[in-house]
Amino acid sequence: MHVDVIELFCDIASERSISAGARMHGITQSAASQRIMALERELETRLIDRGTRPLRLTAAGELYRQGARDILDRYEHLKQRIARPGPAIQGQVRVAAIYSAGIDLLNSVAQRFEADHPGVRVQVDYLQPSRIVDRVRESRVDFGILSYPQKWRDLVAQPLRQETMVVVCRAGHALASREVLSPADLVDQPIVGFDSSLPVASQIASYLRRNGGNSDLSHSFDNIDTIKAYVGHSHEAAILPHRAVAREVEDGSLAAIRLEPCLSRPVAIVSSPDRPHTAAAQALIEALRADSDASRDEHADAAVTR
Repeated sequence: MHVDVIELFCDIASERSISAGARMHGITQSAASQRIMALERELETRLIDRGTRPLRLTAAGELYRQGARDILDRYEHLKQRIARPGPAIQGQVRVAAIYSAGIDLLNSVAQRFEADHPGVRVQVDYLQPSRIVDRVRESRVDFGILSYPQKWRDLVAQPLRQETMVVVCRAGHALASREVLSPADLVDQPIVGFDSSLPVASQIASYLRRNGGNSDLSHSFDNIDTIKAYVGHSHEAAILPHRAVAREVEDGSLAAIRLEPCLSRPVAIVSSPDRPHTAAAQALIEALRADSDASRDEHADAAVTR
């Protein structure tokens, strides 16, 4: 059994699509299907239920995926040990992140990281928090990035950054001239926010109620880009991470107003303690932390701008 076939199977299982897995390996869908069927013949069992869309693994397929993922991790560690003390790191790093982690921000870090480490490929999937936790538990990603981490028995959360939350509105909005706002100042202001299924939504609502505000929303959305787009073309406002709107504030399309009392959102890296990070994954985590530290230093003494 070749390692590339094992990797192909794991990628197909992760993407729940033969065509997507084939694209990741630069082969045709037909070629990918043939390799998986050859694998099934060798194992004398079906690994994939092809009668569902998206495809699902059979019980044997799920068992094989777990073992195969462990084999690939061990193989990657072995390659790195053999290659030492060489400076280059190689391999693939899979990350699952919440949408509000900032697609542009996270992608830019990943692109810089790949440029610094040509032998590494970073794949970032943007998902709901519950799906991120599932993927980490199933070893379908190296780590996850989400806000308001829980105390899971089987997962470890490492702090990544604290994000300052601000009131966001379009640049021409009546609130845009304010230096600071309190929750009480927003009682009569229509607010759009995150879908109630997301942890950040309940945290913002709790903050508003505790400080004399109104936690009712006029509209709710499940991702931050939709909220920003809506606010930018309406009379409504939102409470969002300052980091996530820095570009729009700089180009003058949105305004960000400081909140008092301060509200911050913890963002963490979530991983399994039973699965040590590869050198590539650990290096990416360090790059993400460095980016967070640089951003914090850059804005530490800066006022929120309009």
